Amino acid sequence: MKRANPSMPAQMPAMLADASGWQLDWAHGSAQVQALGGMLGPVDFRLADGRRFQPFYVAPWQPDPALPGLLQRMRGEWPCVPFTRNRTPESIPPGWQALPDTAPQRSDAIHGHCSNQRWRLIEAEPGRLLLGFADYPAESPIASLRREIRADPDAPRLWLSLDILPRCDVTLPLALHPTFRLPDAAGQLHLQLPHYRSVHTYPFAFEPCSRLPADVSAARLNAMPAAGGTLDLSRLPLAEPTEELVQVKDVAGSALLDYLDEGVRVALDWDAHALPDLVLWLSNGGRTQAPWLGRNRALGVEPVNGVFELGGVMQPLPGHPLAARKGVALRKGIPLQIKYSIGVAKIPA
Repeated sequence: MKRANPSMPAQMPAMLADASGWQLDWAHGSAQVQALGGMLGPVDFRLADGRRFQPFYVAPWQPDPALPGLLQRMRGEWPCVPFTRNRTPESIPPGWQALPDTAPQRSDAIHGHCSNQRWRLIEAEPGRLLLGFADYPAESPIASLRREIRADPDAPRLWLSLDILPRCDVTLPLALHPTFRLPDAAGQLHLQLPHYRSVHTYPFAFEPCSRLPADVSAARLNAMPAAGGTLDLSRLPLAEPTEELVQVKDVAGSALLDYLDEGVRVALDWDAHALPDLVLWLSNGGRTQAPWLGRNRALGVEPVNGVFELGGVMQPLPGHPLAARKGVALRKGIPLQIKYSIGVAKIPA
């Protein structure tokens, strides 16, 4: 491995001023990691031309302890173990099956306890943080998690890994939750997935304002069927307020986000063997209730093994294109490691 620029050495991670997390500085950027949810972000990446670029979403409301832990200071990227709602929908689509309250896939915290509670620092050294989470309930099939965030000494890139230690044999829906900011002008973010098989909409209306019909499939992101024509989900934000959730099947473990007005590309790469699909969450100003208030603009690009964020509460009918997405098979006492990376660069000419 090459040495970092000696004029800008990697620094020991520092506690943030409000003691809510840690800061990681290196030659090519500065990253904040908060204890709540183990959330990474914001991150100021330093490009080769000296510009700084911060790609991550940060919730537009002030921290509110009355909100669920996930929403209090939602930002950036974090792991979801298990990746699921914490309540069964009131109306189950025909053929879908609600899971019993005792199902091991269930969680009483949305997207898992790790998304809603504080992580602790295990190790810190220049250019690297190792966090741990072991506050799962005694009946949970998960014993603990470890999360490493390591700066690339030669580039504006972060290398991440998630280690999951199960208490028993279990198959759980899992996801990573990278969430990016949307530009102000419509169509100025170009989302590119080099290879995928198909796109599937939510089995019922995701939100009252959603424009995509329920439970349909499409071949391409840029031609999603919608009332009155099609929606292009590869060029964002959309001009009209909406909230959408789709699952892209058999993605090749790579996603590119080109911020056209800023000339910067974000590259997300992950282990597609463990997480073969992407859930795309488009929050396009459609939610008007608190704390969203019509101002939330975010794009979740979420590697997943599961069915949307429903895998802990319900399963699709047999024959559904996502019926096989039961989750990741874990074995008692054997850690599973998932590796991924997030980096930025100038958009190639």
